[in-house]
Amino acid sequence: MRKPFFRPFLFSLLLVTACNTAAPKLEEFASEGGNFTIQTPITLVEDNQSVDTAVGPIEIHTFTAEDRNAAYVVAYSDYPAEMVAQTDPETLLNGSRDGAVQNVGGTLISEDTIDLNGNPGRALVIDAETGDGEKATVSANLYLFENRLYQVLVVVPKGEEDKVDVEGFLSSFSVQ
Repeated sequence: MRKPFFRPFLFSLLLVTACNTAAPKLEEFASEGGNFTIQTPITLVEDNQSVDTAVGPIEIHTFTAEDRNAAYVVAYSDYPAEMVAQTDPETLLNGSRDGAVQNVGGTLISEDTIDLNGNPGRALVIDAETGDGEKATVSANLYLFENRLYQVLVVVPKGEEDKVDVEGFLSSFSVQ
């Protein structure tokens, strides 16, 4: 059994089963404070931290779960409404994309413009390396809802993406 190697990697990111077995059952997870729901194969656990930024302290709410094959993450943070109102949403999403790639020391493999309920977003695939030097693929969707940035991610060891329902997790995210 492989030891979980994602935990150190998840915090720098601001981050199934054997071939002949059934995929894990997805269960709905809801965050009242985060105003979102998502279908997840394992229960997400919340952690909060405050980060000093150029616009003042920002509270980051992170919901994570991991098993031996993947790490699942939903994070959100609220930015000052006046700062967001004065900035183009695409500029904010570009900065989030660049920060995600830089934080994991990764390489952006693909990027698509997406939206959720008319709110702008980005779908990213990043090649990265964990703190243990293991290669990983990060699949992420970023969404900007007014002044709240949501980040939905799945981190999988490189080459094992087909063992995890990455798209099922990412596409099940909804804001209430």
